[in-house]
Amino acid sequence: MVSTGVNYWAILVAGAAYFILGALWYSPVIFGKAWTQAVGKSKEELQKGSSALKMIWAFVGSLVIAYGLARILSWTGSYSLTDAVVVSLLAAICFLVTVIGISDSMEVRPMKLYLINIFYNIIGFCIMGIIIGVW
Repeated sequence: MVSTGVNYWAILVAGAAYFILGALWYSPVIFGKAWTQAVGKSKEELQKGSSALKMIWAFVGSLVIAYGLARILSWTGSYSLTDAVVVSLLAAICFLVTVIGISDSMEVRPMKLYLINIFYNIIGFCIMGIIIGVW
């Protein structure tokens, strides 16, 4: 693997984009109500604990994902729009779709929850890949 380095500004923007997509995706405007119902908890139960800490953790996680995706794109020399989308889709499908699917099936979670979560991640990974890949 030959790495040409990563663009930390692209990582920051991609991580922020993923975080913002999540805020919108899980808001009542898009899938928030369906997600809350599928999780099987009330809004109050989900709001327990520090909201600020949860948001910080989500943003840091978004940056870590963006960094990892940037490394993969760098190692594979994927710097075109098409390459970035293909690599991002491959990473999302091979890692997230399967891992979330295995966990959700073992925990007997609803298919609706699985679909809400995986499509957020697939779209989010593609957005991050495009930002990083074409920057």
